[in-house]
Amino acid sequence: MKNRVIALLTVALLTSTVIAGCGKSNAPEEAPPAAAEESSVEEVAPEAPAEASTQEAVMESVPEITASLDEAIGAGIILCNNNLFKAGETQGEGHILMDKDEPDADGNQKCYILEMFGAYEFQNGNFVKCAGTGAIPAVVTVQSHDDGSFEFISMVEAEDGSNFVDSIKKNFPEALWSRCITIDPDDMNELEKQERSYAEEYLSSIGREDAEIGDYADFDYKILTDEGVSVDVSNKMLEVQSGDGFEFFCPNWIGDREVLDDNVRYIYKTEYDQKKKQIIFSKVLYETGEVLESSVYDAKTGDKVE
Repeated sequence: MKNRVIALLTVALLTSTVIAGCGKSNAPEEAPPAAAEESSVEEVAPEAPAEASTQEAVMESVPEITASLDEAIGAGIILCNNNLFKAGETQGEGHILMDKDEPDADGNQKCYILEMFGAYEFQNGNFVKCAGTGAIPAVVTVQSHDDGSFEFISMVEAEDGSNFVDSIKKNFPEALWSRCITIDPDDMNELEKQERSYAEEYLSSIGREDAEIGDYADFDYKILTDEGVSVDVSNKMLEVQSGDGFEFFCPNWIGDREVLDDNVRYIYKTEYDQKKKQIIFSKVLYETGEVLESSVYDAKTGDKVE
């Protein structure tokens, strides 16, 4: 099924478009991974998700997605979230169809789901969810066709924060309120399983099945202050990484992350030389190990070493 969904998106980008809405609850914020009832975002890579302005569906021109109901919903989730999370080298989704309305006179049908989305990248050799959401209740609208296929039309998520419960009661049938407001662990596990199956399939397709899949919190990361670098110098390095140089893509931990750019894989590294008391940033061509760019900073002062 997942192959069909991914292929569907690829083909749709080359074909006709329809007017559809991908409504997001509100702008995602940087936060550590969490298993909360409302949406949560893991954001450890430099790429930041674009902000969403309102919970109401934003009408956009998006590719036509016509498939089985399950595939149309899944492809729609990926499409809408790809508009928000500009990170990772592959994406995955999970969804649970809790209920659906009967189609109206035009064939439009509301589907009430729980959904999850994740973008994945390599960090220290692991395949890590670097951006995405937790479990989010959402209303997906599809249009049914005479041939039994379904066309994705729009998705509107429950609001975050103080408006969360009210938005659930406004947009979902009363029978689903409890399930939406307090996400059951079994539902969380199922959504995560579905989402990670996309990551597993992607790793298999590129011959890197041995990479461990997980959230940022599932792995140990060492930062500069763990090695005795002062907070002031560590903050100076963050300023360096906020610029427009290659350092922007280097990780904020001691280690590496991989980035695909026009199908070329690069490794961005942040290293600490304990003996020389130096912090080294580098951009390396994955295929050959050639160092393409590098910069060195004094770990005592934060000054660049000429």
